[in-house]
Amino acid sequence: MYLNLKRDYLVVSSVILEFVLGLSTISRGSPTEKLQWTFNLYDINGDGCITREEMREIINSIYNLLGRFTEPCVSAEATRDHADRVFDKLDMNKDGIVTFDEFLEICLHDENITKSLSLLDTVL
Repeated sequence: MYLNLKRDYLVVSSVILEFVLGLSTISRGSPTEKLQWTFNLYDINGDGCITREEMREIINSIYNLLGRFTEPCVSAEATRDHADRVFDKLDMNKDGIVTFDEFLEICLHDENITKSLSLLDTVL
């Protein structure tokens, strides 16, 4: 029983540490660090690239968190189309995957994204 409690404690501690490190990166990190954190969020399997399916899954999850009852209501087809448009923009060489270099290049040169990144800055 003690080993199970210790294992559970270590798992919870690891999750909390990862959460705190993510918050720190988002609030105090450089634009590149913030984009690396974001890229890692979309790279579900951790293989160093984002596939169209991973993009669809994360964007669908975001819409689900926002709720299907938002006004105007967002259909599953619209969510999929949004994910595909984002993916097509990021996949610079059209090879079916988005690398971190592609992701970084597009994001750092997109005025809306760079403004959004600066909104997350905190002054402490």
